[in-house]
Amino acid sequence: MKQLKIFFIPPNLKTWKKIAVILFALTIIDIAFGILYYHKVQIFISNQTINSKADAGVVFFGSYNLLTNEFDNDTKQRLTNAIHLYKSEKIDHIICVGGARKKKKFLGSREMRNYLIRNNINSEIIYYDSLSYDTISNWHEALKIINRNHFEKIIIISSPLHVYRIAKIVNRNNTFFSTHAFNNKSISDYFSTYKNIHHEWAALILTALLPEKSYLKLLYWYRN
Repeated sequence: MKQLKIFFIPPNLKTWKKIAVILFALTIIDIAFGILYYHKVQIFISNQTINSKADAGVVFFGSYNLLTNEFDNDTKQRLTNAIHLYKSEKIDHIICVGGARKKKKFLGSREMRNYLIRNNINSEIIYYDSLSYDTISNWHEALKIINRNHFEKIIIISSPLHVYRIAKIVNRNNTFFSTHAFNNKSISDYFSTYKNIHHEWAALILTALLPEKSYLKLLYWYRN
């Protein structure tokens, strides 16, 4: 029996040029959509006004380095915003949610609470959950605390891109949004924002495609 020989024929220069043009075009389209999304987020943020005191601010967990025992800069900015809102008498209570990592025996929400206490916030006005590990479960657990304490007016506190996605999840009256400004001062900052936009897109696509239970199971497996 004759053996069938398969030879790989490498693309010629003309084919490589076509591939390069296609990749370049896709990159330009991707950047254009990223810029459009960035401006949509900025418009959303600029339309958020807080004219009266809220019963509570809900701070969403971002990231924490277990090696250095420190929050990343983004989470610190979220907490600084919460402190500012409380001290300027815009909120009466603070609810910390997110960052539950059972296998690592870590609770991001509790670490946020401790950070607030270290910054002279009365522990009696701080609530935190012990179960949530992603944006959807963050909001589910926050709602339990909100309803249990009969809070009415709420301010959601997170990063600019995250706040925009949270707004698509939250379906509640008397809910407002507060965030810090984009910190784009260098090329690396812009690249970080560009990466974070894709993270938000991935989360939006997954929540749109998957049933909520399947999505939460996937995130729980990934983060634990």
